[in-house]
Amino acid sequence: MSNLRQPHPPALLKQHLPGRETVAAGVWVTRGSADESEELAGATHLVEHLTLRRCGGRDRRVMAALIDRLGGDVDAWTGAEMMGVSLSTTADSLGDGLELLVDAITAPSFEVEDVELERRVILAELELIHDDPAELVEEALLRAAWGNHPLARPVIGSAESVAAMDIAALRRHHAELIQPGRLVVALAGDIDGNGALSCLERFDLGSVPARPRLAALEWSTGRETVTRTWADQVHTRIAFEAMPSSDPRLAALSVLNRVLGNGSSSRLFQRLREGEGLTYDIWSGLALRRPGGLLEIGWACAPEVNHEVWKHVLDEVERLPGDLADNEVEVAQEGLLRGLRMDSDSPMARCAMDVTEVLDHGRRFDLGAVRAELEAVTIDDVRGLAESILRLDRMAAALCGPEGCKLPG
Repeated sequence: MSNLRQPHPPALLKQHLPGRETVAAGVWVTRGSADESEELAGATHLVEHLTLRRCGGRDRRVMAALIDRLGGDVDAWTGAEMMGVSLSTTADSLGDGLELLVDAITAPSFEVEDVELERRVILAELELIHDDPAELVEEALLRAAWGNHPLARPVIGSAESVAAMDIAALRRHHAELIQPGRLVVALAGDIDGNGALSCLERFDLGSVPARPRLAALEWSTGRETVTRTWADQVHTRIAFEAMPSSDPRLAALSVLNRVLGNGSSSRLFQRLREGEGLTYDIWSGLALRRPGGLLEIGWACAPEVNHEVWKHVLDEVERLPGDLADNEVEVAQEGLLRGLRMDSDSPMARCAMDVTEVLDHGRRFDLGAVRAELEAVTIDDVRGLAESILRLDRMAAALCGPEGCKLPG
């Protein structure tokens, strides 16, 4: 069984999974792009790029060789609310992996050549986003729903903010990110008695991990259109106000999302893809943050049929609360439960779920408890959420497509 006792120190989360060949470890920084000032928009993402450029005195070739020796599954990432570095490897190389994680977080390179190279890489990434309708419409949807809130700002920043950051500001920003109480370390696998964990003492993990308070989200029923003359298809998104990531109704919301558009048996996929053949892909998804969240529906289609797709989608949204069936809820629950079981087999997924449970709910991840919450969801729970969330008068929308395309009235 997993070791689910409260760890000491409080910011070190260990799950002992005996008999596993694979181990996973990660460092989560409880600050993300939404915690930046406008002048430093994208600074956390740039620091993240530097963590695996060079660190702890290793040059880039030594770093690359170490990552490949570990199996190549080493990743750094930045989100709106957190940043992190994680790895999966075999139990016998956990020591090398943890040394790399500690150095990446505490001692990334701020050499001029490294900062300038990663700045160029990020500016190139921004150009790619500028050419990607799917990325542009996602950014537009967040603006339509959340206005000027920091959570609606691109994680990557802007070309202007990235170009303007100097090395001294990046060093100060990094020092702020790794202050005590801002790091969570999670490990999962056959780790009991592994002396390699001693290198984690270089972190100050004695403080209970906490995330800063963000400004309240004010929902907006905005509509945004982005024109790209070269685009062949129209990318459309609509969103409805959901709840914060710590809300106890998330199990029911997950079932609702699954019924609506997250799967091949979902209403939207069956009607628009399998029934009408109007779009290759249509889906729904959740974006849940500390102050609030949204339930999103997205699709891409030919410009001449977008109005027709729009009408079918809104019809399904309106109909769902009234004709939701028991078998739809059962299929969604069963799929979610099996997905949870499969995810919990992955040490890396176990680390991520443990960190999420601690930060959002103040508890360690317990597979049985999460399963019980999903199994307890009733059709009335899902119907009630659908009635309160899927309101067309509270809908935000965004579109990216060729000239002349616009959101239906």
